[in-house]
Amino acid sequence: MKHHRGMIPKIAKLFSSSEVIGQREFIKRLEGRQFKVVSFDVFDTLVARFISSPDDIFYLLEKRAKDDLGINLPIAAMRGDAIRKLRKFVSQEEPSNKEISTSEVYKYIELHYAVDNQLCEALHHLEKQIELELSVPRPSGLVLFEAAVKSGSMVIITSDTYYDEEHLKLVLRKCGVEGYHRLFVSSAGQRTKSAGTIFPAIFAQLATHIPDICPQDICHIGDNEINDVANPKSAGWHAYHLPNPIERLRHHPLYSRNGLDRLSKYPAPFRMIVAAIAYKFFEDPEADLHEKSLYGGDAYKIGFIAAGVFNFGLAHWVAREVRMRTSQTPIDVVHFLARDGYLPIRFFEEVARLTKLDVKSNYLVSSRRVLYPAQIDSATDIITAALKHPIKPHQPVEVLYKTRMAWSPTAESVLTAFNDRRLSTKERHKESYLSAVAAHSQEVVEEAEAAKAVLRRVYGPDIDRDNAIFFDLGYHGTTQKLFGKLFDRPYDFLYVLAEPSLLQVTEERGGFSSFLSVPTGAYVRKPVVTAVIEAMICASGPSAIGVTIEDGKAKFEYETQPGWGAAGVLALNEIHEGALDFLTWMGGGFGSNLRYFALEPALSYFFVNLLLRSSTAEDRKVFSAIVYDNSITGEIDSLASKRYWLS
Repeated sequence: MKHHRGMIPKIAKLFSSSEVIGQREFIKRLEGRQFKVVSFDVFDTLVARFISSPDDIFYLLEKRAKDDLGINLPIAAMRGDAIRKLRKFVSQEEPSNKEISTSEVYKYIELHYAVDNQLCEALHHLEKQIELELSVPRPSGLVLFEAAVKSGSMVIITSDTYYDEEHLKLVLRKCGVEGYHRLFVSSAGQRTKSAGTIFPAIFAQLATHIPDICPQDICHIGDNEINDVANPKSAGWHAYHLPNPIERLRHHPLYSRNGLDRLSKYPAPFRMIVAAIAYKFFEDPEADLHEKSLYGGDAYKIGFIAAGVFNFGLAHWVAREVRMRTSQTPIDVVHFLARDGYLPIRFFEEVARLTKLDVKSNYLVSSRRVLYPAQIDSATDIITAALKHPIKPHQPVEVLYKTRMAWSPTAESVLTAFNDRRLSTKERHKESYLSAVAAHSQEVVEEAEAAKAVLRRVYGPDIDRDNAIFFDLGYHGTTQKLFGKLFDRPYDFLYVLAEPSLLQVTEERGGFSSFLSVPTGAYVRKPVVTAVIEAMICASGPSAIGVTIEDGKAKFEYETQPGWGAAGVLALNEIHEGALDFLTWMGGGFGSNLRYFALEPALSYFFVNLLLRSSTAEDRKVFSAIVYDNSITGEIDSLASKRYWLS
């Protein structure tokens, strides 16, 4: 449908040029047996596959051929080339009236690419297996199918496909499609829907069994406006358009604006992820769509689309980094540092299972406040405590004690000795407090050493080893530095976001790799990017602020309330629920094939970036409830301010 540039088309008219009729009304017509025969398309109508085109299956075929069959050939290119050339040849012989079968495709590959006959047969079998694995029921199509079967009308299946009837029956059976009378498949010589020639051929066969049947007695249901609507109507049939979820997404105003109209140019894993998102949210033909946002101010959708894709790409990246490093030095465990590893560890464990990565994962409770004693070696370290992590000017003197010196009884006694005036927010009073603590430097350093001994006992069994690597949010690499100091050894870290200055910090304390870089040069971008990324991965619960050993076991002390704020916790939990449902959804649609879904960081970040650049007031409202309470700097803020957002 054409519309003027700059105008947003109405959602109700967006997806079909055929008669607009609600699904409930159409079901009533089916149940009332308005049609003697009801015909159904298969793929994207009764059967869903989370793919943007058949080329996506060819991508998986090439990957599986290498792993399952030991065939290291450009199968995807060969398979695509074969079907295109065969169709071109057939169209010259008999224009658009014959579908190519997969048997013919693999015979072509055998002859033109000199591939052994047995290998071709194995590839043919594997392709069908992948097709079957990816086939899942489409709920809105099955509702119509069940209504048609229940009505007592003759129900037939009409499909343009290069697969044979036997394979199509397996696909339909897997998806719960049973009770139909006849199956008409273009690959069996029954002409094609795309040319419109299959419909008169089917009618001729039906007329021999159903007395006095007319073309108007038949209704065809399908997703393609040409093949399933225009062409059967040209044959005199009725037609009902069940929009393809991917086509609905393609018509979304934000789709072309953000480059998704060129989806075929993206890598196959990303294309299939986009298709999976379309089937999650646009499968119901009557689903309400937000014209200006993919998220519609819904925390769950933000979690499913943005956080889900981000964490999935991040998990594949971590697995790849671990595998690369293991080839040089064995890695037995990946420590995910709380709270930053809350969602990443869940995604990583699934990716590790899928990719058969033999490495353990561990959710390690830690924080900068817990590890802070490791920074104190002398009086100078006490005095410069406020410089190592700048504290906000509006924060009172108590913050210095609570966030940096709470492990020190001496620092507490000095705080008690200060009067109310000297507990103000003035900078000189903060300096005088630290100077007063430093005057007792011998006692404070001894207390720091005792606290370090506790930390070594708590963390030593897990991390005082050569075969571990750590995952953390990143920024300045403070935790990496402190663990290195505690155990006098270098540690390698994998970060989500790294400041440009991080390299100097970690040169002597181990190496690191960063998934993304913290944006620089634009103050308005950095706070929102880092804050939104934290919301996409971090736990919503309270942060650890200290640790002791009781009865030989570590006992962590936590914030009395989560730093996100009460309303913020609820918003985060919805985001996290959506992200975890994304992982479940993808597993249901692709199974073990998800092991081939590694994404580049930029594509993993794609929908987060879309949220930042094209957010609506409703989208921003989701984050405005989330409080960002930095337990080291004393900063408390939220994303309610418009200054944080680019849109």
